[in-house]
Amino acid sequence: MRIAILIHNIYGVGGTNRTVINLAAELSERHDVEIVSILRRLDRPMMEIPAKVSVVGLVDLRRNSADSKDPRNREMSQMVPVEEEFYRFYSRLTDDRVADYLRRTPYDVVVGTRSALNLYVARLGRPGSVRIAQEHMTQDMIPGSVHEAMRLHYPRLSAVTTVTEADATAVRELLGPDAPPVSAIPNSVPEPSVTPTRGDRKIVVAAGRLHPIKRYDLLVRAFAKVITERPDWTLRIYGDGGESRRLGTLIADLGLQNHVFRMGGYSPLDAEWVKGSIAAVTSDKESFGMTIVEAMRCGLPVVSTACPVGPAEIIRDGEDGLLVPTGDVDAIATALLRLMNDDELRVRFGVAARENSRRYDPALIAGRYERLFQEHLAAGRPLRSVAARLRTPARTLRSSGRALIRVLPDFKVRKDVSPVASCHLENGQVIVTVPGDGLPRHLTHLVCRPRRIEGVRKAVKIPLAGDPAQWSAAFPARSEVFAEGRWDLYLSDRRSRLYRLRAGVLDVRDFIGGDETAPFTRNVPYPTKDKFVAVAAWSRAEHAELGEIRYGLETITVTGRLIAGDFGGTTPTLVLTAREREETLTVDGADEGAGHFSFDVPVARLAASRLRRYEDWDAAVSRGPDGTGITIARLMDDVVERKRTYVYPSVRVDDEQPPELFEETPVAEVRITPYLTIQSGLAFVVTDRPV
Repeated sequence: MRIAILIHNIYGVGGTNRTVINLAAELSERHDVEIVSILRRLDRPMMEIPAKVSVVGLVDLRRNSADSKDPRNREMSQMVPVEEEFYRFYSRLTDDRVADYLRRTPYDVVVGTRSALNLYVARLGRPGSVRIAQEHMTQDMIPGSVHEAMRLHYPRLSAVTTVTEADATAVRELLGPDAPPVSAIPNSVPEPSVTPTRGDRKIVVAAGRLHPIKRYDLLVRAFAKVITERPDWTLRIYGDGGESRRLGTLIADLGLQNHVFRMGGYSPLDAEWVKGSIAAVTSDKESFGMTIVEAMRCGLPVVSTACPVGPAEIIRDGEDGLLVPTGDVDAIATALLRLMNDDELRVRFGVAARENSRRYDPALIAGRYERLFQEHLAAGRPLRSVAARLRTPARTLRSSGRALIRVLPDFKVRKDVSPVASCHLENGQVIVTVPGDGLPRHLTHLVCRPRRIEGVRKAVKIPLAGDPAQWSAAFPARSEVFAEGRWDLYLSDRRSRLYRLRAGVLDVRDFIGGDETAPFTRNVPYPTKDKFVAVAAWSRAEHAELGEIRYGLETITVTGRLIAGDFGGTTPTLVLTAREREETLTVDGADEGAGHFSFDVPVARLAASRLRRYEDWDAAVSRGPDGTGITIARLMDDVVERKRTYVYPSVRVDDEQPPELFEETPVAEVRITPYLTIQSGLAFVVTDRPV
């Protein structure tokens, strides 16, 4: 079969994108599958798409593209209802391009994946083809005018699928007696490419777009209750969205800066799920719950609100997870504590979660779609040649195909020459593996090139093992192979041509904790902003690991510990050094045994020490005031971009400096904010700002 799947924007990241790619990948093993992205904003999709699946971009909105300047792009769509959520993205240009594609392109089955696209399929899909509408949103989230359009046009479809039984019932009731067949086929989630979580790390994981409907505020408030009993646990929230700033404010207001962390967007998430032991979902509504299934497939029990409509159909309450009332902070906290406080129960639920989630395997879900497609193909006209189905001579069809390619810039996504690498830790080694598909047969080395490291120019070359089917290389995770800094990874062939590695699954969970020796060395793989693989290397003769940042009425308390060392009877001293001038400020601290220390930084004294309107002070600890300073840093975890992840509130200090110290008259408010530098060291910024 030739199958076309229409999606809003396959170049971005989202739950619908993930499930479409999962389904397309499985179907492509037996059929010709094409993902049709209405919009194209990037050079290549952010999520990995198998080579067997072709991708079409209908409207190219990349900077300076011809489509972005097409006057039709500024005219309203005549086919998408105004109240459809993504209406603003559709135009007469999208109407024309979708019409061209659906009328001219040979396909046996065409699938839409949201209401706007389903209406296109219903109104423009060729008679004789199988026209399927996938409904990924709960029906109570769809506006009335869109429902009216569905009642009018959906009877032309071959079938409608929803992701839950509850929504299938709602669609049948909406469409009435003229409804095409409606069935519930859930989203699919493949077997993770990483080993399951062991369930022994004290981390709760939540993931999804940062949107009000996800109610992460409830989860954060529940966690504030949890840590009063279990302060040894932390919460990681993965995702991007408009609620990020508001969520950060709530975390600061509740004093959770040491326990709740916004991790940003990650794709794929498998390697992040397995760092946790519990997953949490606190949404008001979930049309399905892709993240629930993803977490379960990685072996995590899920605590979820029993919101409409998906979670209750996925989680078997009391067997592989816990369902709690929607909007109930106390119930969320109680359920989390139940799993935190019972290791045996948590592990048992995790094993059941892995087993029960197998019902969402792509092979099973794709099989249901194949039966649906075959049923409607058999009920329709006998399969004939493409030209016959179109009632168009073959020569005309070929001509139309060429014309369509001219209309649509960059019709096919070009194969990227950058190979995809995965990483994991094994016996103290970082193992880098790269499938050889599309690569030269004669590769020789993994090449690690330094990125702006002072005094370092030469690359580190590591011989490749394996064969053209899959290459691999290894380097020590905790030995000095690289100078401290960032290193980009490439493959090299016999002619010294380099192929930069794109980031696949980077399983670095074993970097959390450990390293109780000196010198302190770590080589941590991570994805760059543009989704390539790099290594962040740290190498220090001594290391002071940052613990917590806490706030008092007149002080900021800093805790931490020396790694593989102690204070030898001396007084721990905090040394703050102004970055752009020769001035230091020292604070005596407390030796709490086994290398642990704490300091109460007097904020008024730090504010009074400034000479400029904006100053950075770097923090180090020494054994007594005359000892050698050891940089205080947070290094003993899997995070690389710590400055964005570990965010600390600022404190206000009344300005007591005389005006003559400034070029301009200072304002009354001074702010002191702890933060982590690009090198993960602790620093304080002291600045004034308008009131």
